[in-house]
Amino acid sequence: MCPDLYSVTGNKSTNSSSSAVSSSAVSSGGKCQVDETFDLRKSASYHLSFELSPRTISFCVLDTLSNKYIALYQEEIANEGLDKAGIQLLTLLQTQELLSAKYKSSSIIMVSEQFTTVPEAIFNPAKARTFLDFNTEGTERGIKGIEVLSDKMKSIDAHSVYALSGTMLTNLRSALVGVSILHHTTSLIDTLLRLYKNQNQEICFLHVQKGIFSIVVIKGNDLKLCNNFLYNSKEDLVYYTLFVFEQLKLNPESVDTVLLGEIDKSTEEYAIIYTYIRNLRFIDRNQGFNYSYVLDSLPPQYHFNLFSQYHCVS
Repeated sequence: MCPDLYSVTGNKSTNSSSSAVSSSAVSSGGKCQVDETFDLRKSASYHLSFELSPRTISFCVLDTLSNKYIALYQEEIANEGLDKAGIQLLTLLQTQELLSAKYKSSSIIMVSEQFTTVPEAIFNPAKARTFLDFNTEGTERGIKGIEVLSDKMKSIDAHSVYALSGTMLTNLRSALVGVSILHHTTSLIDTLLRLYKNQNQEICFLHVQKGIFSIVVIKGNDLKLCNNFLYNSKEDLVYYTLFVFEQLKLNPESVDTVLLGEIDKSTEEYAIIYTYIRNLRFIDRNQGFNYSYVLDSLPPQYHFNLFSQYHCVS
């Protein structure tokens, strides 16, 4: 069920009498693209999707009646960790005109390196921290203020387990009442398995963002691997990718490799990946949604996970 209507800022909207959103009001600090049909008075039928990472904040608005994305905001921030990014998101909620309305529902995917996937058959919510400690070598053990969360995936019988700052979560839940919070790999795995479930061959997906990338390997309805890697250079990215290929015995000359996220043919990351992995292609835009013409200039693979998260929370 969708939560009750609320103001994302926690205050009564001051824009209920106006349908227009000025470009200067929504673009300061970042890049914003807004369809002219966006109407603050109709926001009770809109879903608000966020993606938060240590280096970027982005959000998009889905008109749930037309199933159409009508706004996108993206901003690069200083790489000071996810907690600091959360503070900047709270500021954005108070200052951006686009976020001053009452929305039908909202969700956030958190981009962080550490997580683990636990099969449903052995999952126990009371042991979530133990599962995470086992996979992350106890990185979070004993740290005060850490909240361990788990997401039930829809496409497979498994849970994603991860940890976030309890203070950040408390503040975001207060500002975004009823918000659904997911790890970014939850949305990624669920979406890719749903879209590619009828494929009988192994497919490798490389989801590239600033400073972090995810590798997902699936075959039909089976998840073969999902892992995240931090990287500081294009060489790091291709090294970790080829390491996974070697471990899974994937042939870089022939395996179907799909790129998504913030990467295109003009980037150094693409050039070095193509040097070693020849069967490359970019993912198509998720056809489960419609998209405003203002997003036409955006490569289809950009913000794929952000645009896909609604199906994981609805």
